[in-house]
Amino acid sequence: MSQMEFKGRVIKEAFAKGSKSEREAVMLDTGKTRYVLRRQGGNPFSDPALDKLVGKNISAVGIVSGYTLLMSEWKVTSDT
Repeated sequence: MSQMEFKGRVIKEAFAKGSKSEREAVMLDTGKTRYVLRRQGGNPFSDPALDKLVGKNISAVGIVSGYTLLMSEWKVTSDT
């Protein structure tokens, strides 16, 4: 899989409602799709570095696997 660039707003909301995997997840809302965010080497369920991004717009580079965007790098942007 090759890395791609994604832009959007970081949000935190319920994910996988009604399943055993239900939890509050940090996600990237691109306006078309929402991806659960994860850092390479980061904890998949609780990552303070990702929590700090909530409410901000970012540009991220990473690999999509299912519903997860595994980020290798990102930067906060002023884009909407």
